[in-house]
Amino acid sequence: MKFIYKINFFFILFFFLFITFLSNSNANNFNQDINKVRAEINRDNLSKAIELLGNITVSSSLEKDQINILFGDIYLKINKLQKAEEFYEKSFMTTSERIESLSFIGLAEVKLRQGNLSEAISYAEKAIAINSDFIRPKILLANAKTRLGEIDEALDILKKLYSNQKDSAEVNLAIAGYYSSFEDVNSAIEILEIYLKEDPTNIKVMNELGNLYWKSGNKEKALEFKSKVLKHYEFNKNKYQAKKIKKWILTIDPNYFKKKQTKGIKPKKSKEYEDKEIDDYEENKITPQYETIEFEPCEKCNYGTGTGFIIGNGKYVITNHHVINNAKNIAVRNGIGKVSYAKVLEISEKYDLALLELEKPYEKKYSIDSRYFVSPRTGEDVVAIGFPGIGIDYSQEAELPIITEGIISKVFKKGEYKGKFMTTIAINSGNSGGPIFNLKAQLVGVAYATTGMTEQEIKDLSKGKQTTSFGLGIGSDKIKEVFGYTEGSQIKEAKYSKEKIYQKTLPSVVIVAVQFNQ
Repeated sequence: MKFIYKINFFFILFFFLFITFLSNSNANNFNQDINKVRAEINRDNLSKAIELLGNITVSSSLEKDQINILFGDIYLKINKLQKAEEFYEKSFMTTSERIESLSFIGLAEVKLRQGNLSEAISYAEKAIAINSDFIRPKILLANAKTRLGEIDEALDILKKLYSNQKDSAEVNLAIAGYYSSFEDVNSAIEILEIYLKEDPTNIKVMNELGNLYWKSGNKEKALEFKSKVLKHYEFNKNKYQAKKIKKWILTIDPNYFKKKQTKGIKPKKSKEYEDKEIDDYEENKITPQYETIEFEPCEKCNYGTGTGFIIGNGKYVITNHHVINNAKNIAVRNGIGKVSYAKVLEISEKYDLALLELEKPYEKKYSIDSRYFVSPRTGEDVVAIGFPGIGIDYSQEAELPIITEGIISKVFKKGEYKGKFMTTIAINSGNSGGPIFNLKAQLVGVAYATTGMTEQEIKDLSKGKQTTSFGLGIGSDKIKEVFGYTEGSQIKEAKYSKEKIYQKTLPSVVIVAVQFNQ
């Protein structure tokens, strides 16, 4: 009997070890398969990522939850926000805190892109409460607060992150992005250059430095960084990014590839960087692939941006005349990533207004109805929505507008500035042409400049010189006067929060991208 018991004992032990080995082997295989999918998502090879996901054998609910998270990431990247939300929600109820936190992070990303900033903040805070070690939800929280105009709170979050996580590329990019959004390009460059000394082959940082150096006027440095980024993407077989970066370079210098080029990073370093990106996948920002603006290369063109808004049942855009003056090409992209090209239909130099006609109209629902145009009133609470801090890389990154709030401090009834008004909202250069709403979501005017308190500074603004302090707007009644739109009666008495106005008008507000003749 003892012999039989010994056989049974060894048989059970062997069976247990075999099952454990099989389980570990399956887990290792699953993790390897997941990493392959992550690699393809990082390469923007999304159809391949979907194919690989469909072929993975799932043996537990936790593995299924991880699959759902990755499907959510893919749909977020291709800007299918509703589908992304559905997949993230499937991983809500899970026994894994890490998966639950990732689902909240994904939902925060979705809500941020939808303009639902309060829910984005809520989901980011839930993710932080579950796992405070995650960096990504803290960056999302700061981004949402920035878009909502709570810029001091946002900066506090980013500074705290930066003091504790200086070795994180995402943290450095986030705080640099904050400064560049408010036109402090030099601070953004300084932060990223310091980081690059510690991590000299970080492609994301080099790419952003290329954008910032171009924005600061240093074409040579911009092309140097962008060339290295291009070579990395070509080595890594990321056709999507390689095409975009090459287009960027050619737009800046059509003859660039005929010259002696900057050396890229070594293939071994490119491979190491990609492996690290897979390891850090869950902390990396996912940028939706918004529709790109495709300007043809032009040796004697330069570039500028402003803000505008859609009117006329989706057929037209209002912006400032100074934004599009002397334009060779004009394109617009709305707050949810849809691009159209435009031509100048009418202008008013007196009121610094321009009416653009779109080649491909937007859906009627994206248009601000002229019935909501109302005259500005002194003392009225208002919000401005616009795209400060956008450079030529409007085609590369899915930037969102920022909301700022204040009051109308003075409406000019006569004199040189009749039809215009002063507001406590500071208007950055990228905000020019953007809408200013009252708290009933009615359009009271068009932002066109930032001003100090002197008349000379006001005059300087019309010449493109930048000052500080107060903002100037053109009253909506001047849109009626110049372009023949009817001023509407008050439609709704209820007031909205600034967050609700942001969400409501996000699809109506556009980046106006301009290629100028020189």
